[in-house]
Amino acid sequence: MRTDLEFARYIDATLLRPEATKEEMTQHLETAKKYHFKTVAIGCAWIPYAKEILAGSDVGIDAPIGFANGYNTTEAKVFETRDAFAKGATEADVLLNIGWLRSGMYDAVEEELTRFREACGDHVSKVILETYYLEEKDIRAAVRIAKRAGLTYVKTSTGFAKGGATEEAVRIMLDEAAGEIQVKASGGIRSREAADLYLDMGVTRLGASNAHKLLLGV
Repeated sequence: MRTDLEFARYIDATLLRPEATKEEMTQHLETAKKYHFKTVAIGCAWIPYAKEILAGSDVGIDAPIGFANGYNTTEAKVFETRDAFAKGATEADVLLNIGWLRSGMYDAVEEELTRFREACGDHVSKVILETYYLEEKDIRAAVRIAKRAGLTYVKTSTGFAKGGATEEAVRIMLDEAAGEIQVKASGGIRSREAADLYLDMGVTRLGASNAHKLLLGV
């Protein structure tokens, strides 16, 4: 049985709604500090403010790169990554080019992810697959590419597609990862029970909006 603190340290607490106000962001950041979440996943424009509010806490800042469609140019993603870290991010999640992946353009996907990882330097790097749009063969190919590119994590979803994490997708990702890359489940995780299920399967990071509700069971 995980303690609340142990559980919280698996969570990237997400606030990526484009209409979120400064008041909402402040509340989100203060809540993250209160519950000791691993990171806050927020829009890059909010990173300098988050760095100020989170100073001295154990909460990191997770930057979304290429959100929410992934079809930005590689150069744009690389710049955005470097800029996010320069402003105070501690981790980055990039959305791969889904169309390239589904087209079998694996070399292009790998080149982009390699350049993203290089831009991350020693920081934690995650790639979002958006599994809602993918068949099993696509998911497996993406995990293999991410391993070759040297990323830290493969992640299920942005939360912006019609579907998020599923047991089937996570199981495929874990199987293909084979302990060589970590797996993050994100998108549609709305209960402690569901979160614990993914952790028990072998996931080592979770993404959730209203993450405090997972702890409180509401």
